[in-house]
Amino acid sequence: MKRCLRMWGAVLACLLLAGSLSAGDVKNVIWIIGDGMGPEAMGFFMQGVRYGGLDEYPDKVSNLERLMQGAQWGLFFNNTYDTVVTDSAASGTQMATGRFSRPESIGVDYNGQPAETLLELARKQGKAIGIVSDAYVTDATPAAFTAHVPNRNEKMEIARQLIAFGPEVILGGGMKYFSTGENKKLLRQAKKQGYRVVENKKELAAVKSGKVLGLFAEQALPISVEMHRYPKIPSLTEQTQKAIELLSQNKNGFVLVVEAGKIDWAAHANDAGAWFHEMKTLDNLLGYIKAYADKNGETLVYLNADHDTGLGAFTYRHLGKEKAMQKTAQGEVLYGGDVDYASFATFRQFAKQKLCLYYLEMELKQMKPEQLTPEYLQKRLSEAMGFEVDITQFENPSDISGLFKQLNETRGIVWATPTHSSAPILSVAYGPQADEFTGVYHNTDILPRMKTALGWTDEK
Repeated sequence: MKRCLRMWGAVLACLLLAGSLSAGDVKNVIWIIGDGMGPEAMGFFMQGVRYGGLDEYPDKVSNLERLMQGAQWGLFFNNTYDTVVTDSAASGTQMATGRFSRPESIGVDYNGQPAETLLELARKQGKAIGIVSDAYVTDATPAAFTAHVPNRNEKMEIARQLIAFGPEVILGGGMKYFSTGENKKLLRQAKKQGYRVVENKKELAAVKSGKVLGLFAEQALPISVEMHRYPKIPSLTEQTQKAIELLSQNKNGFVLVVEAGKIDWAAHANDAGAWFHEMKTLDNLLGYIKAYADKNGETLVYLNADHDTGLGAFTYRHLGKEKAMQKTAQGEVLYGGDVDYASFATFRQFAKQKLCLYYLEMELKQMKPEQLTPEYLQKRLSEAMGFEVDITQFENPSDISGLFKQLNETRGIVWATPTHSSAPILSVAYGPQADEFTGVYHNTDILPRMKTALGWTDEK
Protein backbone atom coordinates (compact mmCIF):
# COMPACT_ATOMS: atom_id res chain seq x y z
CA MET A 1 0.00 0.00 0.00
CA LYS A 2 2.76 2.41 0.98
CA ARG A 3 4.57 1.59 -2.25
CA CYS A 4 1.38 2.34 -4.21
CA LEU A 5 0.97 5.65 -2.40
CA ARG A 6 4.57 6.56 -3.17
CA MET A 7 3.98 5.76 -6.84
CA TRP A 8 0.86 7.92 -6.99
CA GLY A 9 2.72 10.65 -5.12
CA ALA A 10 5.40 10.61 -7.79
CA VAL A 11 2.75 10.76 -10.52
CA LEU A 12 1.08 13.70 -8.79
CA ALA A 13 4.43 15.49 -8.48
CA CYS A 14 5.02 15.04 -12.19
CA LEU A 15 1.56 16.42 -12.96
CA LEU A 16 2.21 19.42 -10.74
CA LEU A 17 5.56 19.96 -12.43
CA ALA A 18 3.91 19.77 -15.83
CA GLY A 19 1.37 22.29 -14.61
CA SER A 20 4.14 24.63 -13.52
CA LEU A 21 5.34 24.75 -17.11
CA SER A 22 1.95 25.61 -18.54
CA ALA A 23 0.89 29.04 -19.75
CA GLY A 24 0.01 31.37 -16.93
CA ASP A 25 2.76 30.44 -14.51
CA VAL A 26 5.17 33.12 -15.64
CA LYS A 27 5.31 35.37 -12.59
CA ASN A 28 7.73 38.02 -13.84
CA VAL A 29 8.63 39.49 -17.22
CA ILE A 30 11.83 41.36 -17.97
CA TRP A 31 11.59 42.86 -21.45
CA ILE A 32 14.86 44.27 -22.76
CA ILE A 33 14.69 46.46 -25.86
CA GLY A 34 17.94 47.23 -27.67
CA ASP A 35 16.92 50.36 -29.51
CA GLY A 36 18.12 50.20 -33.12
CA MET A 37 19.66 46.76 -32.55
CA GLY A 38 19.29 44.96 -35.86
CA PRO A 39 20.52 41.37 -36.34
CA GLU A 40 23.78 42.72 -37.74
CA ALA A 41 24.51 44.52 -34.44
CA MET A 42 24.03 41.30 -32.52
CA GLY A 43 26.24 39.32 -34.90
CA PHE A 44 28.87 42.07 -34.98
CA PHE A 45 29.23 41.99 -31.21
CA MET A 46 29.13 38.22 -30.71
CA GLN A 47 31.67 37.70 -33.47
CA GLY A 48 33.95 40.32 -31.96
CA VAL A 49 33.89 38.59 -28.59
CA ARG A 50 34.52 35.18 -30.16
CA TYR A 51 37.41 36.14 -32.39
CA GLY A 52 38.68 39.56 -31.32
CA GLY A 53 40.90 38.39 -28.47
CA LEU A 54 39.36 40.87 -26.02
CA ASP A 55 40.73 41.01 -22.49
CA GLU A 56 37.22 41.51 -21.03
CA TYR A 57 36.09 38.18 -22.49
CA PRO A 58 38.84 35.62 -21.81
CA ASP A 59 36.49 32.70 -22.49
CA LYS A 60 35.47 34.27 -25.84
CA VAL A 61 31.74 33.95 -25.20
CA SER A 62 29.43 36.92 -24.74
CA ASN A 63 26.45 36.90 -22.41
CA LEU A 64 24.31 37.57 -25.45
CA GLU A 65 25.54 34.35 -27.04
CA ARG A 66 24.99 32.41 -23.81
CA LEU A 67 21.45 33.71 -23.60
CA MET A 68 20.73 32.88 -27.23
CA GLN A 69 22.15 29.36 -26.90
CA GLY A 70 19.53 28.54 -24.28
CA ALA A 71 16.68 30.57 -25.76
CA GLN A 72 13.93 30.39 -28.35
CA TRP A 73 14.30 32.68 -31.35
CA GLY A 74 11.83 34.41 -33.56
CA LEU A 75 11.86 36.88 -36.43
CA PHE A 76 9.37 39.70 -36.68
CA PHE A 77 8.41 42.61 -38.91
CA ASN A 78 7.80 46.06 -37.51
CA ASN A 79 6.10 48.02 -40.27
CA THR A 80 3.48 50.51 -39.12
CA TYR A 81 -0.12 50.73 -40.32
CA ASP A 82 0.85 52.53 -43.52
CA THR A 83 4.67 52.72 -43.71
CA VAL A 84 7.35 50.11 -44.35
CA VAL A 85 9.96 51.78 -42.11
CA THR A 86 9.15 52.65 -38.51
CA ASP A 87 10.42 54.97 -35.82
CA SER A 88 10.83 54.12 -32.13
CA ALA A 89 7.50 55.70 -31.18
CA ALA A 90 5.33 53.67 -33.53
CA SER A 91 7.32 50.49 -32.99
CA GLY A 92 7.26 50.87 -29.22
CA THR A 93 3.54 51.56 -29.32
CA GLN A 94 2.83 48.52 -31.48
CA MET A 95 4.89 46.29 -29.18
CA ALA A 96 3.33 47.69 -26.02
CA THR A 97 -0.29 47.66 -27.19
CA GLY A 98 -0.58 45.03 -29.92
CA ARG A 99 -2.25 47.65 -32.12
CA PHE A 100 -1.05 49.12 -35.40
CA SER A 101 0.04 52.74 -35.09
CA ARG A 102 1.75 55.47 -37.10
CA PRO A 103 5.23 57.07 -36.90
CA GLU A 104 5.77 59.48 -33.99
CA SER A 105 2.65 58.25 -32.15
CA ILE A 106 2.89 57.27 -28.48
CA GLY A 107 0.40 54.82 -26.99
CA VAL A 108 -2.28 55.49 -29.60
CA ASP A 109 -3.43 53.36 -32.53
CA TYR A 110 -3.50 54.42 -36.18
CA ASN A 111 -6.82 56.15 -35.59
CA GLY A 112 -5.30 58.21 -32.79
CA GLN A 113 -7.21 56.33 -30.08
CA PRO A 114 -5.45 55.45 -26.79
CA ALA A 115 -4.52 51.76 -26.63
CA GLU A 116 -3.93 49.83 -23.42
CA THR A 117 -0.29 48.90 -22.83
CA LEU A 118 1.38 45.87 -21.30
CA LEU A 119 2.24 47.85 -18.17
CA GLU A 120 -1.34 49.03 -17.76
CA LEU A 121 -2.54 45.44 -18.07
CA ALA A 122 0.09 44.30 -15.56
CA ARG A 123 -1.12 46.91 -13.08
CA LYS A 124 -4.66 45.47 -13.34
CA GLN A 125 -3.22 42.05 -12.54
CA GLY A 126 -1.71 43.39 -9.33
CA LYS A 127 1.87 43.24 -10.52
CA ALA A 128 4.57 45.80 -9.79
CA ILE A 129 5.75 47.64 -12.89
CA GLY A 130 8.83 49.58 -13.87
CA ILE A 131 10.76 51.20 -16.69
CA VAL A 132 14.50 51.70 -17.00
CA SER A 133 16.29 53.52 -19.82
CA ASP A 134 19.84 54.63 -20.44
CA ALA A 135 18.43 57.39 -22.65
CA TYR A 136 15.69 59.37 -20.90
CA VAL A 137 12.45 58.13 -19.43
CA THR A 138 10.25 60.36 -21.60
CA ASP A 139 11.92 59.06 -24.77
CA ALA A 140 9.83 57.24 -27.36
CA THR A 141 10.40 53.65 -26.24
CA PRO A 142 9.64 53.94 -22.51
CA ALA A 143 6.90 56.49 -23.24
CA ALA A 144 5.13 54.00 -25.51
CA PHE A 145 4.54 51.76 -22.49
CA THR A 146 3.45 54.51 -20.11
CA ALA A 147 1.72 57.38 -21.96
CA HIS A 148 -0.78 58.25 -24.68
CA VAL A 149 -0.01 61.31 -26.81
CA PRO A 150 -0.25 62.05 -30.55
CA ASN A 151 3.43 62.94 -30.92
CA ARG A 152 6.62 61.71 -29.28
CA ASN A 153 7.90 65.28 -28.91
CA GLU A 154 5.30 66.10 -26.25
CA LYS A 155 7.81 65.20 -23.56
CA MET A 156 6.40 67.50 -20.88
CA GLU A 157 2.98 65.86 -21.22
CA ILE A 158 4.60 62.42 -21.29
CA ALA A 159 6.35 63.23 -18.01
CA ARG A 160 3.05 64.28 -16.41
CA GLN A 161 1.30 61.15 -17.61
CA LEU A 162 4.19 59.01 -16.39
CA ILE A 163 3.91 60.35 -12.85
CA ALA A 164 0.11 60.10 -12.94
CA PHE A 165 0.37 56.48 -14.07
CA GLY A 166 2.80 55.79 -11.26
CA PRO A 167 5.08 52.81 -12.04
CA GLU A 168 6.86 51.71 -8.88
CA VAL A 169 10.22 52.20 -10.60
CA ILE A 170 11.21 54.92 -13.09
CA LEU A 171 14.95 55.14 -13.80
CA GLY A 172 16.94 56.92 -16.50
CA GLY A 173 17.62 60.42 -17.74
CA GLY A 174 15.35 63.38 -18.40
CA MET A 175 15.36 65.58 -15.28
CA LYS A 176 14.61 68.60 -17.51
CA TYR A 177 11.12 67.34 -18.28
CA PHE A 178 10.22 66.98 -14.60
CA SER A 179 11.66 70.20 -13.21
CA THR A 180 11.38 73.07 -15.71
CA GLY A 181 8.70 75.19 -17.36
CA GLU A 182 5.17 73.95 -16.90
CA ASN A 183 6.51 70.91 -15.05
CA LYS A 184 8.61 72.76 -12.48
CA LYS A 185 6.42 71.39 -9.67
CA LEU A 186 6.20 67.85 -11.01
CA LEU A 187 8.90 66.46 -8.73
CA ARG A 188 7.01 67.82 -5.73
CA GLN A 189 3.89 66.06 -7.01
CA ALA A 190 5.87 62.85 -7.48
CA LYS A 191 7.04 62.97 -3.87
CA LYS A 192 3.45 63.46 -2.69
CA GLN A 193 2.58 60.29 -4.62
CA GLY A 194 5.17 58.36 -2.65
CA TYR A 195 8.19 58.59 -4.92
CA ARG A 196 11.68 58.90 -3.55
CA VAL A 197 13.52 61.09 -6.05
CA VAL A 198 17.21 60.23 -6.54
CA GLU A 199 19.85 61.77 -8.78
CA ASN A 200 23.01 59.69 -8.48
CA LYS A 201 24.41 56.22 -7.85
CA LYS A 202 24.78 56.67 -4.09
CA GLU A 203 21.21 57.88 -3.60
CA LEU A 204 19.85 55.03 -5.72
CA ALA A 205 21.76 52.43 -3.70
CA ALA A 206 20.19 53.77 -0.50
CA VAL A 207 16.63 53.00 -1.68
CA LYS A 208 15.50 49.69 -0.16
CA SER A 209 11.74 49.71 -0.71
CA GLY A 210 8.85 51.75 -2.06
CA LYS A 211 8.60 53.80 -5.24
CA VAL A 212 11.63 55.43 -6.83
CA LEU A 213 12.06 58.09 -9.51
CA GLY A 214 15.70 58.20 -10.56
CA LEU A 215 16.71 60.98 -12.95
CA PHE A 216 20.47 60.94 -13.46
CA ALA A 217 20.93 63.56 -16.19
CA GLU A 218 19.15 66.63 -17.50
CA GLN A 219 18.41 64.82 -20.74
CA ALA A 220 19.79 61.47 -21.91
CA LEU A 221 22.43 59.57 -19.99
CA PRO A 222 25.94 59.66 -21.51
CA ILE A 223 26.77 57.31 -24.35
CA SER A 224 28.51 54.19 -23.02
CA VAL A 225 31.90 54.85 -24.56
CA GLU A 226 32.08 58.01 -22.39
CA MET A 227 30.51 56.68 -19.18
CA HIS A 228 33.93 56.55 -17.53
CA ARG A 229 33.74 60.34 -17.32
CA TYR A 230 30.57 60.20 -15.17
CA PRO A 231 31.26 58.04 -12.09
CA LYS A 232 28.17 59.24 -10.19
CA ILE A 233 25.73 57.92 -12.80
CA PRO A 234 24.59 54.32 -12.23
CA SER A 235 25.13 51.96 -15.13
CA LEU A 236 22.23 50.34 -16.95
CA THR A 237 22.95 47.12 -15.07
CA GLU A 238 23.01 48.90 -11.70
CA GLN A 239 19.71 50.60 -12.45
CA THR A 240 18.15 47.28 -13.48
CA GLN A 241 19.47 45.50 -10.39
CA LYS A 242 17.81 48.09 -8.18
CA ALA A 243 14.60 47.93 -10.20
CA ILE A 244 14.38 44.15 -9.75
CA GLU A 245 15.27 44.41 -6.07
CA LEU A 246 12.33 46.75 -5.50
CA LEU A 247 9.80 45.23 -7.89
CA SER A 248 10.37 41.67 -6.67
CA GLN A 249 9.00 42.67 -3.27
CA ASN A 250 5.53 42.42 -4.79
CA LYS A 251 4.15 38.93 -4.07
CA ASN A 252 2.23 38.98 -7.38
CA GLY A 253 5.37 39.47 -9.44
CA PHE A 254 6.44 42.25 -11.76
CA VAL A 255 6.82 43.43 -15.33
CA LEU A 256 9.93 45.47 -16.09
CA VAL A 257 10.77 47.12 -19.41
CA VAL A 258 14.45 48.02 -19.89
CA GLU A 259 15.71 50.08 -22.82
CA ALA A 260 19.32 49.95 -23.98
CA GLY A 261 18.72 53.12 -25.94
CA LYS A 262 22.13 54.17 -27.19
CA ILE A 263 22.74 51.31 -29.61
CA ASP A 264 20.51 53.37 -31.86
CA TRP A 265 22.45 56.57 -31.22
CA ALA A 266 25.81 55.00 -32.05
CA ALA A 267 24.42 53.49 -35.24
CA HIS A 268 22.85 56.80 -36.28
CA ALA A 269 26.32 58.30 -35.89
CA ASN A 270 27.85 55.42 -37.90
CA ASP A 271 30.38 55.10 -35.07
CA ALA A 272 31.40 51.43 -34.96
CA GLY A 273 33.44 51.79 -31.78
CA ALA A 274 30.58 53.42 -29.89
CA TRP A 275 28.28 50.78 -31.38
CA PHE A 276 30.48 48.04 -29.94
CA HIS A 277 30.51 49.71 -26.51
CA GLU A 278 26.73 50.05 -26.49
CA MET A 279 26.40 46.36 -27.27
CA LYS A 280 28.84 45.65 -24.44
CA THR A 281 26.61 47.67 -22.08
CA LEU A 282 23.70 45.49 -23.13
CA ASP A 283 25.85 42.37 -22.75
CA ASN A 284 26.77 43.27 -19.17
CA LEU A 285 23.08 43.70 -18.42
CA LEU A 286 22.24 40.31 -19.96
CA GLY A 287 24.80 38.59 -17.77
CA TYR A 288 23.00 39.82 -14.67
CA ILE A 289 19.49 39.18 -16.01
CA LYS A 290 20.25 35.63 -17.16
CA ALA A 291 21.70 34.78 -13.75
CA TYR A 292 18.62 36.24 -12.05
CA ALA A 293 16.22 34.35 -14.30
CA ASP A 294 18.11 31.07 -13.84
CA LYS A 295 17.93 31.40 -10.06
CA ASN A 296 14.35 32.67 -9.94
CA GLY A 297 12.76 30.11 -12.29
CA GLU A 298 9.53 32.08 -12.77
CA THR A 299 10.86 34.89 -14.94
CA LEU A 300 10.44 35.20 -18.69
CA VAL A 301 13.19 37.23 -20.35
CA TYR A 302 12.34 38.74 -23.73
CA LEU A 303 15.04 40.52 -25.75
CA ASN A 304 14.40 42.33 -29.00
CA ALA A 305 14.85 45.61 -30.85
CA ASP A 306 12.26 48.12 -31.94
CA HIS A 307 13.93 48.55 -35.35
CA ASP A 308 17.28 48.40 -37.11
CA THR A 309 19.52 51.44 -37.44
CA GLY A 310 22.44 51.86 -39.81
CA LEU A 311 22.85 48.42 -41.38
CA GLY A 312 26.55 48.46 -40.50
CA ALA A 313 28.91 45.63 -41.35
CA PHE A 314 32.44 44.72 -42.29
CA THR A 315 33.12 44.47 -46.00
CA TYR A 316 36.13 43.63 -48.11
CA ARG A 317 37.73 46.26 -50.32
CA HIS A 318 40.30 46.57 -53.07
CA LEU A 319 43.12 48.76 -51.82
CA GLY A 320 45.20 49.44 -54.88
CA LYS A 321 48.87 48.58 -55.19
CA GLU A 322 50.30 51.38 -53.02
CA LYS A 323 48.00 50.85 -50.04
CA ALA A 324 48.34 47.09 -50.37
CA MET A 325 52.12 47.38 -50.07
CA GLN A 326 51.75 49.54 -46.97
CA LYS A 327 49.39 47.04 -45.37
CA THR A 328 51.69 44.13 -46.22
CA ALA A 329 54.67 45.99 -44.76
CA GLN A 330 52.71 46.35 -41.51
CA GLY A 331 52.26 42.58 -41.36
CA GLU A 332 48.63 42.40 -42.43
CA VAL A 333 47.42 39.49 -44.52
CA LEU A 334 45.90 40.37 -47.88
CA TYR A 335 44.32 38.18 -50.53
CA GLY A 336 44.01 38.46 -54.27
CA GLY A 337 46.98 40.79 -54.31
CA ASP A 338 45.26 43.88 -52.94
CA VAL A 339 42.07 42.70 -51.24
CA ASP A 340 41.61 43.61 -47.57
CA TYR A 341 39.02 41.30 -45.98
CA ALA A 342 39.22 43.16 -42.63
CA SER A 343 41.06 42.08 -39.52
CA PHE A 344 39.80 40.69 -36.22
CA ALA A 345 42.28 43.07 -34.59
CA THR A 346 39.82 45.84 -35.41
CA PHE A 347 37.60 44.62 -32.58
CA ARG A 348 40.43 45.36 -30.16
CA GLN A 349 40.50 48.89 -31.53
CA PHE A 350 36.79 49.26 -30.83
CA ALA A 351 37.32 48.10 -27.25
CA LYS A 352 39.97 50.81 -26.72
CA GLN A 353 37.80 53.71 -27.93
CA LYS A 354 37.37 56.43 -25.30
CA LEU A 355 35.05 59.03 -26.87
CA CYS A 356 32.09 59.19 -29.20
CA LEU A 357 33.33 60.15 -32.66
CA TYR A 358 30.07 61.93 -33.47
CA TYR A 359 30.60 64.42 -30.65
CA LEU A 360 34.24 64.88 -31.64
CA GLU A 361 33.24 65.49 -35.25
CA MET A 362 30.71 68.14 -34.22
CA GLU A 363 33.30 69.84 -32.02
CA LEU A 364 35.91 69.91 -34.79
CA LYS A 365 33.43 71.31 -37.29
CA GLN A 366 32.85 74.29 -35.02
CA MET A 367 36.55 75.18 -34.87
CA LYS A 368 38.36 77.64 -37.11
CA PRO A 369 39.93 75.99 -40.20
CA GLU A 370 43.42 77.25 -39.33
CA GLN A 371 43.27 75.31 -36.06
CA LEU A 372 42.65 72.03 -37.83
CA THR A 373 46.20 71.14 -38.70
CA PRO A 374 46.97 67.49 -39.55
CA GLU A 375 48.99 67.23 -36.34
CA TYR A 376 46.11 68.53 -34.23
CA LEU A 377 43.56 66.30 -35.92
CA GLN A 378 45.73 63.23 -35.49
CA LYS A 379 46.23 64.06 -31.80
CA ARG A 380 42.50 64.50 -31.14
CA LEU A 381 41.55 61.40 -33.09
CA SER A 382 44.18 59.31 -31.29
CA GLU A 383 42.89 60.51 -27.92
CA ALA A 384 39.35 59.54 -28.88
CA MET A 385 40.32 56.14 -30.21
CA GLY A 386 42.59 55.20 -27.31
CA PHE A 387 45.54 54.37 -29.56
CA GLU A 388 47.79 56.14 -32.06
CA VAL A 389 45.96 56.82 -35.31
CA ASP A 390 47.95 57.60 -38.46
CA ILE A 391 46.11 59.95 -40.80
CA THR A 392 49.09 60.82 -42.97
CA GLN A 393 47.70 58.67 -45.77
CA PHE A 394 44.21 60.17 -45.57
CA GLU A 395 43.10 62.39 -48.43
CA ASN A 396 42.28 65.98 -47.47
CA PRO A 397 42.14 65.43 -43.68
CA SER A 398 40.84 68.99 -43.16
CA ASP A 399 37.52 67.74 -44.58
CA ILE A 400 36.19 66.64 -41.19
CA SER A 401 33.32 64.51 -42.46
CA GLY A 402 35.66 62.90 -44.99
CA LEU A 403 38.21 62.27 -42.24
CA PHE A 404 35.78 60.16 -40.20
CA LYS A 405 34.47 58.38 -43.27
CA GLN A 406 38.01 57.39 -44.22
CA LEU A 407 38.62 56.15 -40.68
CA ASN A 408 35.67 53.78 -41.07
CA GLU A 409 36.93 52.66 -44.46
CA THR A 410 40.41 51.83 -43.15
CA ARG A 411 38.78 49.38 -40.76
CA GLY A 412 36.53 47.82 -43.36
CA ILE A 413 33.30 49.14 -41.81
CA VAL A 414 30.52 50.19 -44.16
CA TRP A 415 27.16 51.70 -43.20
CA ALA A 416 24.18 51.62 -45.52
CA THR A 417 22.44 54.55 -43.85
CA PRO A 418 22.56 56.98 -40.92
CA THR A 419 18.85 56.31 -40.32
CA HIS A 420 16.49 53.37 -39.78
CA SER A 421 16.02 50.43 -42.12
CA SER A 422 13.15 48.01 -42.64
CA ALA A 423 15.26 44.95 -41.78
CA PRO A 424 13.31 42.29 -39.85
CA ILE A 425 14.22 41.95 -36.19
CA LEU A 426 15.35 38.98 -34.08
CA SER A 427 13.57 38.17 -30.85
CA VAL A 428 15.15 36.09 -28.10
CA ALA A 429 12.93 34.56 -25.40
CA TYR A 430 14.47 32.82 -22.40
CA GLY A 431 12.81 31.01 -19.52
CA PRO A 432 9.29 29.67 -18.99
CA GLN A 433 6.95 29.96 -21.97
CA ALA A 434 9.80 31.08 -24.25
CA ASP A 435 8.38 28.97 -27.06
CA GLU A 436 5.47 31.43 -27.35
CA PHE A 437 7.84 33.69 -29.29
CA THR A 438 9.14 31.41 -32.02
CA GLY A 439 8.47 31.64 -35.74
CA VAL A 440 7.85 34.62 -37.99
CA TYR A 441 5.47 37.23 -36.68
CA HIS A 442 4.76 40.98 -36.46
CA ASN A 443 5.50 43.25 -33.55
CA THR A 444 1.77 43.68 -32.94
CA ASP A 445 1.76 39.96 -32.10
CA ILE A 446 4.15 40.37 -29.17
CA LEU A 447 1.57 41.56 -26.64
CA PRO A 448 -0.93 38.75 -27.38
CA ARG A 449 1.88 36.21 -27.03
CA MET A 450 3.01 37.87 -23.80
CA LYS A 451 -0.53 37.69 -22.42
CA THR A 452 -0.69 33.99 -23.27
CA ALA A 453 2.63 33.35 -21.55
CA LEU A 454 1.35 35.16 -18.45
CA GLY A 455 -2.00 33.39 -18.56
CA TRP A 456 -3.96 36.60 -18.99
CA THR A 457 -7.15 35.72 -20.79
CA ASP A 458 -9.83 38.19 -21.80
CA GLU A 459 -12.01 36.80 -19.02
CA LYS A 460 -9.48 37.53 -16.28
